[in-house]
Amino acid sequence: MTMVFVHIKTALEQLIKNKGRSVLTMLGIIIGIGSVIFILTVGEVAKNFLIGQISQFGTNVVEVSPQSAIGLGEDSDATTLTDDKVDQIEHSSLLPEITAISAGKTLIKDLQFENTTKQISIYADRPDIFPVNNQKALRGRIFNQSDFQSGARVLVIGQNLEKDLFEGDSAVGKKVKVGGVLFQIIGVVEGFDQFGGGFGPDMVFAPLTTIRRLFIDSSESNTISFMLVQFESGTNVDSFTSRLNFELRRVNGYNQTEDFPFYVASREQFLSIFDTVLLGVQAFISAVAGISLFVGGIGIMNIMLVTVKERTKEIGLRKAIGAKNESILTQFLVESIVLTTVGGIIGIAMGLSLTLLSVVGINYFQPDWGVAFIIVPQAIFIACGVSVTVGMIFGLYPAFKASKLHPIEALRYE
Repeated sequence: MTMVFVHIKTALEQLIKNKGRSVLTMLGIIIGIGSVIFILTVGEVAKNFLIGQISQFGTNVVEVSPQSAIGLGEDSDATTLTDDKVDQIEHSSLLPEITAISAGKTLIKDLQFENTTKQISIYADRPDIFPVNNQKALRGRIFNQSDFQSGARVLVIGQNLEKDLFEGDSAVGKKVKVGGVLFQIIGVVEGFDQFGGGFGPDMVFAPLTTIRRLFIDSSESNTISFMLVQFESGTNVDSFTSRLNFELRRVNGYNQTEDFPFYVASREQFLSIFDTVLLGVQAFISAVAGISLFVGGIGIMNIMLVTVKERTKEIGLRKAIGAKNESILTQFLVESIVLTTVGGIIGIAMGLSLTLLSVVGINYFQPDWGVAFIIVPQAIFIACGVSVTVGMIFGLYPAFKASKLHPIEALRYE
């Protein structure tokens, strides 16, 4: 064990003695390890952020929307849901776990306040939109059943839009024009992105009845484009989603084998989809980083072969005074491992630093997101293991070659 520490000390001395050459040799390892750490850590940061967002606004929600409308800011000509179909779903005996349904339409309109005009997305819905998303008024109030039934010209906006439009003043009580029609802002709620559902930081909420009366053609007056179905906590999500799919097919006249033009997924399922995509991206980036590690390993092997050549007399002298082949092999193998390990440590530091800078940058430009920086211990352990393994694999041949040098020939080497 003592000899191992001696070899490590010697390796570090050689690394410091040839600083420039060592850094260039380690470059492939640094880039490869840094890339792996960065992509794994950023992936976990993004995943934790999504989990936090989804948990904040409820995981016990299933989203229903026409497939051709997914990702569009305004209703498309896709197959639509209607009020009576929503009522059938809400009162279905197959779905007793339903606690609330949000059903609405989306439109893109210009919002004008004094001399400022901003294009916004309006989510026209029932009052249930707020409890379904666990949203409460930060200021003012949310619209209620009375506003809904009377078709009141009232708006509830996100705090991001309030900050952007009113520059620190409260939006409550302010009057704005939407599509040229005067509305009053009655409340402000926390802004958020409804992943996969079209909500955004500039989303504005209004009673569905009001928007239908003012902006929707009479031929589409009973249609909706999105539905959020909230169910009791503790319900089996897969079972509930399957039964909801069945009922949606029934009320829309589709049998169970036909292609169904609706997207039906819980927020938990969305997270699972994101996880799968993230895993694929991480695997691809890691494979590319693996090429860098391989090239770095070749560089390590070449430089160790050069080192063996340069220190041939030293090897011959050590053998002449009794050093065994195993000792020489261990010495050069340890030097190779130390070189890759130091490169790995620098790569880990680089990857974590890039992640931290990314998080700081995101929070600077989007302070409301509150993205948290995290360290992934598994990624660091993997990086350390890979560094040592690369050193062992690519350092083995030079170390073996050094151990097989004949002492007399080595001492004669010029």
